[in-house]
Amino acid sequence: MSLSDDSPEERFQLSKHATKVGLPSAEFESSEASTNTMPARLQSTKQIEGGSGSPQGQSSSIVKFVTDSFDLFHDPGHVVFCRDRSSGKVFALDSTPFRDRLQGCFYKADGRSPREQSVREALGTLAGIGRFESPCLAVDLRTAGAYGQYYLDLAILGNSQTVRIRAGCWDIVSFPEIMFIQPESMLPLPYPIAGGKIEPLWRLVNVPRSARLLVLTWLIDCLRPETPYPLLELIGEHGTAKSGTQRVLRCLIDPNGCNLRGVPRSAEDIFVAARASAMLSYENVSYLSAPMQDALCIVATGGGFAKRTLFSNFDESVIDVKCPIILNGIAASVTAQDLVDRTISIELPVIAERREASELWHEFQQLAPSLLGALLDIAAKALEILPTVQLPPEKRPRLLEYARLGMAVAQAMGDEPEAFLREFNATRQETLLRTIDESPVAAAIQELMSDRAEGVADSVKGLLVLLEKYRPPNCDSWPRSPKGLGDAMRRAAPALRQFGIQCTCLGKGSGGVVRWAISKSRPGQLVSE
Repeated sequence: MSLSDDSPEERFQLSKHATKVGLPSAEFESSEASTNTMPARLQSTKQIEGGSGSPQGQSSSIVKFVTDSFDLFHDPGHVVFCRDRSSGKVFALDSTPFRDRLQGCFYKADGRSPREQSVREALGTLAGIGRFESPCLAVDLRTAGAYGQYYLDLAILGNSQTVRIRAGCWDIVSFPEIMFIQPESMLPLPYPIAGGKIEPLWRLVNVPRSARLLVLTWLIDCLRPETPYPLLELIGEHGTAKSGTQRVLRCLIDPNGCNLRGVPRSAEDIFVAARASAMLSYENVSYLSAPMQDALCIVATGGGFAKRTLFSNFDESVIDVKCPIILNGIAASVTAQDLVDRTISIELPVIAERREASELWHEFQQLAPSLLGALLDIAAKALEILPTVQLPPEKRPRLLEYARLGMAVAQAMGDEPEAFLREFNATRQETLLRTIDESPVAAAIQELMSDRAEGVADSVKGLLVLLEKYRPPNCDSWPRSPKGLGDAMRRAAPALRQFGIQCTCLGKGSGGVVRWAISKSRPGQLVSE
């Protein structure tokens, strides 16, 4: 029986059913055609279900594709990563670059784009495999290594070539054991050229001759991630090329899509930026709050930040970071004692002869390969000398690792170790003076010792009354209680010690009263903490 034998209402119902199941109504020319066509199409649909065309089948295909092309692993924080076996590139599994690469590679291999649902399911499966069935490996940004062997990631697109630095030599390796991840803002370094000279660098940066060993040591120290990083602070009036100098210094070892950032708004911003960048670089810094200075100190020495994961009552998001820091400003913004002890502060001189910024940048780009090679030559030679460098206990500063490296760098440059110590002591003296100036209690104690050279020992309450005579006028930060004075003396004690004044807590005496002694001590620029 054909459709022509049916009533119009029956033909309409059949046509409506055909449209509903996705078949054109023209195919219903006869009942025999209807009987033969529909099962064939349903069978075709059943064949597709469960195959690579279905969401479930496509998810399995994506998982197989990734496990065949990438090595999965997780870091100590249980974040899952994968490494491309062909290029050696490392990606975070949940990152946008990896999703883009996955979809592009899958389309090239399979001839079609994966469904979003399939990608999500596959990534969930891969996360479980990477977290529970794959090895735990450390992941680094730009630099890695320890104990005399260090790596500098060139971050070149399409390969994993890395500079390996050892005592006396450096070379380039294609597939290092180190797992380097490259955030989208990280830019590639040029291939370094060995045998160059570092002297052309000083034509491009406005660093005074008396501080060049400090800057050179800081650059090399940035390649040693196992040691605490000193913070480099560039200060100077308008027109002293602070930003230009900072940009060149950073681009020499860690070029970035945003080489100079504005002042962070909070301590959390500092930790988030440190996780996505191998170096923190801030310009035009006029003020840093106490929490932000604490955060910078944690980042320089290595530490973490944690907060509750969004939409969860049990999970915690942890950021564990450590990276070098460089900043600039007209006036010194680092004032907290703990951070001052870790800061190399350099005042830039007024420029006598100005050059166009575009001309300077073009010259730097031309010289970058040889400058990087020269820096690596000096670093390798300094690492060879470093084991022979010693400082007596009474002359060991807070930045002991940096000071020893600086002495080795001075020898690698053909100079005496004392040349570095002279520069280092000079900048330490200036930063310590800044600490004294920022603390009204420290300034008052200095005046007290000028009047009473024999020293004084008393309860904290008695010292608060005694120091009131030397309180600066209109001083809002003056301690209002004995406990506040005790805290202020603890913060100022390291700086005062460098100027020959010893503040010592004697503990609780009779009646539970805390007593302190203030006395003269032997001054010295390098005192063990």
